[in-house]
Parts: sequence; C-alpha cells; structure tokens
Amino acid sequence: MESSPIYSREDAQHQARENLNRDLRAALDDAEDLIRLTAEQAGERITTARNRAKESLAQARVELDRVQAQTLERAKQAAHEVDDYVHSHPWQAMALAGVLSAVIGVLIARR
Repeated sequence: MESSPIYSREDAQHQARENLNRDLRAALDDAEDLIRLTAEQAGERITTARNRAKESLAQARVELDRVQAQTLERAKQAAHEVDDYVHSHPWQAMALAGVLSAVIGVLIARR
C-alpha cells in the first residue's frame, strides 16, 4: 500500500497561496505581453481597451504585492508567537515535540 506524505493544514494553505501567487503573476505577465503585441493595432476602441487593461494590470500587481506582504507579516507574527510560547512553556513544548516525534516514528515504521 502506497502512503502519501503528511501535510498540515498550514502547509497545504501555504502551498495553495504559492501556487495562486505564481499563477496570478504568470497571468499578469501574459496579459502584459498581449498588450505589447497589440500595440501596433490602431483604432480608438483598441486603444481604450489597452489603456483599461494596463490600469487593471497595474492595480492587480499592486494588490498581489500587498497580499504577499500581508501574508509574510502574518507568518512572521505566527513564528514570534510560537517562539514566545516555547520560551514561556518549555516543558509543554518539549512534551509536544516528543509526542509528535513518536507519532512520526510510528507512521514511518508502518511504511
């Protein structure tokens, strides 16, 4: 029987955010390439559409950067909270680490 790796909810969320971030950046890059490729096209409607697209892309990049910075700040805050907890409750942290190690050891041995 094949076993899959164990991922925490946080790992899955982090991976999903990374995938979304990568996909959004690729979509923005593709849209900018499309705008550049249509730069030679004439016409008022195309020019208007191109300008709106440029504005939307700029806003999307700013928002993506803001969300990325906010996510990074939350991760730093969570790391500080864990560090504070470990310093405040060292024995409980050691017990938790021991239990997690035992569980991981049992899971690996079952492979």
